[in-house]
Amino acid sequence: MRLRNLEKESIIKAVKSFDPDSRIYLFGSRVDDNRKGGDIDLLIITDKISLDAKLAIKRMIFQEVEEQKIDIILSRTGKEPFVRMIFEQGTELL
Repeated sequence: MRLRNLEKESIIKAVKSFDPDSRIYLFGSRVDDNRKGGDIDLLIITDKISLDAKLAIKRMIFQEVEEQKIDIILSRTGKEPFVRMIFEQGTELL
């Protein structure tokens, strides 16, 4: 996983401030230690985080780490086919 500790901690802190029970997954190129670059792709399983809160989460992260491209997918159930693929290929941030 190619996230610095500060990036990981900032992501978790920002997301959990809106929903302490949410689950956060990193997926995409940042999961592969052999690749370089890439944006931060996140899946958040939650029934409490709105689209407005999603933007606020990005702002909170950027207050602590260098601004970069972050894509956030929200799922209420985690049952969508794309989300199930993320479960298989991604890494949960704990």
